[in-house]
Amino acid sequence: MMTIRRRLLLTLLPALALLMLIGGVVDYRVAVATTRDAYDRALASTARSLAAQLHVEDGALRLSRESVGSALEDGTLYAITRPEQGLIAGTPQLASPAPTASRAPGAGHTSFRDVQFQDRGWRVAEVAVLTALGPVQIAVAETQARRAHTQQVMLLGKLLVDFAELDLTLLLVWAAVYYGLRPLDRIPAQIEQSSARELRSFDETQAPGELRPLIVSFNRVLALLQSAAQAQQRFVADAAHQMRTPVAGLLAQLELLIAEPQAAVLSSQLAALQRGIQQLARSANQLLALARAEPVAALHEQFKPVALKPLVEELVERYVDRADRAGIDLGAEAGAASVRGDPGLIEDLLENLVDNALKYAPSGGHVTVRSTTHGSSAWLEVEDDGPGIPEAERSRVRERFYRLPGSSGIGCGLGLAIVDEIARVHGASFSIGSGAEGRGARMRVQFKNGVSHEKA
Repeated sequence: MMTIRRRLLLTLLPALALLMLIGGVVDYRVAVATTRDAYDRALASTARSLAAQLHVEDGALRLSRESVGSALEDGTLYAITRPEQGLIAGTPQLASPAPTASRAPGAGHTSFRDVQFQDRGWRVAEVAVLTALGPVQIAVAETQARRAHTQQVMLLGKLLVDFAELDLTLLLVWAAVYYGLRPLDRIPAQIEQSSARELRSFDETQAPGELRPLIVSFNRVLALLQSAAQAQQRFVADAAHQMRTPVAGLLAQLELLIAEPQAAVLSSQLAALQRGIQQLARSANQLLALARAEPVAALHEQFKPVALKPLVEELVERYVDRADRAGIDLGAEAGAASVRGDPGLIEDLLENLVDNALKYAPSGGHVTVRSTTHGSSAWLEVEDDGPGIPEAERSRVRERFYRLPGSSGIGCGLGLAIVDEIARVHGASFSIGSGAEGRGARMRVQFKNGVSHEKA
């Protein structure tokens, strides 16, 4: 969800940056035009105020210096010219060529020009006025630096305001995006609340109106997938269940046949047949366990406390005869512990671990089954001193129907897949490591919801 918000903001940033650039150009032009007009009007007003200070003395126009000092600001220059008299007062560089009486501009005419002298640029305002002795041209000038400074101040202030507006806009956009997409945060939360492999519909009543049709359609797809998964799970369970009864009958009849004296000549063939049917029965039981371990079949609401110590002791007792026949030392190191889960599934998990260890442990080897606690976690562990599992293959042996290349014994590659599936359903972690002194394999299932159970 943060990625969507980030993308929306990153999409808006170029547009906002472009608007900021355009705004800066417009602000610059506005600042230049505003200061130019204001300063030009002030210059023209100063020129007109000088015209009011002109007087006739001895048949010529005169301008008293006291009048000039009160009318002009510091740094302001002026020039007054008359067609017949030439420069009356002021700075000669500002004086325009004296116009003849016939070409003199009309009274009140104002013009502006830029000049360069004293190594500085000047802005000049010229006003034509009519006096008692005829037309007069009054020019007043100030440096461009004054208005440039004012332009910079105006532009800086406007840019600061624009940046503040941009920040406020980004804040408002971020708030709108954050709170507008906030309802979508509930969807990942709903996904996290469910199992990683559980198909659970989303609550469409809490979704925003714009997304409700999408969620409804998605829930329909999930319902179809769940229906298909349940159909597959029912098929596997039914097939495995239907196989168990006739296979059990076959084994019983075969055992009776082997006991008959007349069957002695076929003992080797009957023993091979018995092993095959036993493997078929084992595969049927494993398929049934795998079906029960599917998330659609294992409901967390049905979990209850399961004592691990009695389970370990019972499984070791159940397999001790098989271990004796194979010449394997099967033992238990059962510590009192309890986990919350499905008793049948946890029994299937441990049974597959023990069966797998006995299958690959050599004659004269050892298999140890353990249960223990550590903090808030409980462990089930089966260790053997068989050939072990190469580190590169430890992820693949969890796959269904996968067997190590060149592995001995019989099997269909479902044992560790069942263990991994049951561990997932219980929120436990299944790890495969090496046994003591780097020999054999150590299979460990760590239940995060384990609780010490001293009286187990």
